[in-house]
Amino acid sequence: MKKLFFLLLVTAIGYCSLGQNANTNTKGWHLKDKENDGYQGISLQKAYALLQGKKSHTVVVAVIDSGIDTLQNDIKDVFWTNPGEIPNNNIDDDKNGYIDDVQGWNFLGSPSGENLSVSVPEAYRTYHRFKDQFEGKKYIAQNLQDSFLYNEWQRAAKIINDHYQNANENIINFRANLQIIQASNNFLIKEFGKPIFTRKDLHPQKAKDSSRDYQAVWLNIFDGRDFSNTDFVTEYENFVKKQETYITQKTTTPIDFRDLLLKDDAYDISKTRFGNTNLQTHSGYHGTSTSGIIGAIRNNQLGIDGIADNVRIMMVRAILGEDEYDKDVALAIRYAVDNGAQVINMSFGKPISPDKSWVDDAIRYAQSKDVVLVHASGNEGKDIDIDFFYPNAFYLDGSRMPHFINVGASGDAATGGLAVSFSNYGKKMVDVFAPGIDIECSIANNGTQVASGTSLASPIVAGLAALIRSYFPSLTAPQIVDIIKTSGTTITKDVLLPGNKDKKVSFQQLCETGKIVNAYKAIQMAAQLAGQ
Repeated sequence: MKKLFFLLLVTAIGYCSLGQNANTNTKGWHLKDKENDGYQGISLQKAYALLQGKKSHTVVVAVIDSGIDTLQNDIKDVFWTNPGEIPNNNIDDDKNGYIDDVQGWNFLGSPSGENLSVSVPEAYRTYHRFKDQFEGKKYIAQNLQDSFLYNEWQRAAKIINDHYQNANENIINFRANLQIIQASNNFLIKEFGKPIFTRKDLHPQKAKDSSRDYQAVWLNIFDGRDFSNTDFVTEYENFVKKQETYITQKTTTPIDFRDLLLKDDAYDISKTRFGNTNLQTHSGYHGTSTSGIIGAIRNNQLGIDGIADNVRIMMVRAILGEDEYDKDVALAIRYAVDNGAQVINMSFGKPISPDKSWVDDAIRYAQSKDVVLVHASGNEGKDIDIDFFYPNAFYLDGSRMPHFINVGASGDAATGGLAVSFSNYGKKMVDVFAPGIDIECSIANNGTQVASGTSLASPIVAGLAALIRSYFPSLTAPQIVDIIKTSGTTITKDVLLPGNKDKKVSFQQLCETGKIVNAYKAIQMAAQLAGQ
């Protein structure tokens, strides 16, 4: 097989954030300082040197995510505990509408404790939801909301048509690729005598004739990256399944798994009392990783060091692997605000948001309570000034959210460049960049894992917002957002345009500020603004 074939096979599923072991030279690079350590991190140690001897206040950070390992050693002691709730008495002691919400709430669970584990992309939900209303008809919008909804339906229709065409044209090749992957994987498992192997186990030049070609297949799949055969096989199997659903769901209304399990109408925002307290089942690593980046206990020689040293993490489960529901996001934001969150991290997003007005109302509510919202820009390598990604920092009427910051993923020369290839960007829609590649994270069962994504850049900024708020509590949410944006390190170099291997652009074109966040400069500016 030609190498090109297998490179296309790998890139077909997009950027893999898989990886088990940190590069010892770059471990914790996102916290380091360019001048002192040689890495374009956030200069956190220099920031803490400025804060030495200063008093901090505990800040509650809500993490709207997939769930969390509540027993993870490096973060279990920083979980938020609801002071008004008595555990496990089946009574809503604080009368907030949620029974026994001691450490947060799960909007994706049934009253019996079972959790939702599957979902459908928003483009398909939106397309079929409004198909009878819009398809083949001349539609005249009566107001801003109607116009927005019609545009979203048109975008959804284009997305699923593009998905269908690409999948229909390539599904035979995708299935053939999967057979090659599975066959070579099974052969090498027997050859190596173990179920898991990585690129370090491959030596095709010394291999038997029978395994040389199979090893060459996997050498091209790994392509220098550190993940295992089982990781990739699972990833590609899921990719092929998704392509098959792209073909069937164009003409078939998708099953509403959410409403079947939760017994809730996802399109009735007036119904708000549903869910359960099970924050762990089907949570995976994602919520644990984002929480650890924000607040893992510092300097305990265990796991990783979080950004902020005096926080409590409130987990609100509202996100699955596929696109979240606008209703769940809106209610999660309101829950976090009502229960005292001062910073909210949102490491999720989607290209279609038919009920954006509900999310906007919740964000406006957070604004009225002076809460900082931090959001990941997404991992599609797209210009989201054009290809929208939600939630974003603009209300439906076009006005700017002063307490909201949207974050792209930066890197370092040692991690492949200052702008990460998968990061979304946009001069209007993305505010600032932060480290988002080869980040060591907390994971379930007390381990750590190196991963990549704007999902990790966002909690770095959320942690910085919490750090500022902790030591300078007089500063408002808009002031904190402005500090983070203004104090960053200005990047004047040309970089490869994310999503394009051949085109270079000025870093200044990738986000509003043209900066990478810098904790040291942010603390300096915060101290000046707070009169300290």
